[in-house]
Amino acid sequence: MINELRTSILEDLQTVNNLAEIYDWIPEKFNWFPSVFFNFDRIESQVLDSNHHERVYYFTINIFQETTTLSSILAERNLCYLLDQIISVFDRSDFHGLAIKVDAVGGNISAVETEIWPALHASIVLWIHTGFALCDYKKISN
Repeated sequence: MINELRTSILEDLQTVNNLAEIYDWIPEKFNWFPSVFFNFDRIESQVLDSNHHERVYYFTINIFQETTTLSSILAERNLCYLLDQIISVFDRSDFHGLAIKVDAVGGNISAVETEIWPALHASIVLWIHTGFALCDYKKISN
């Protein structure tokens, strides 16, 4: 399931305009800006009743906008625009039918140094809720 969700996140991010680079791993450096990478964080599982469970998959999306060619205020505005665009994409996504609910929280803008230029960084945390019947899971795992 994690790899299917990664694929869906990558495909959804590729629909966002004005992203120069998108990585589904933590890159050593960026070549262009704005750049995005995302990574898997953790899974939580909860029993809803004797037959149904819910799993929540957490992913973190990191967005970087350089501040050398743009003024700090333009870089921050562009970063805020991208935060809004990316969250809007995930508001409409069902992750190819895998998700029953998606929550996203974004922000935490801060100044950072990248390999190439100083940049602003923001992050989005995705909670992807999936549900399954315990009897279906037993069939799959056997």
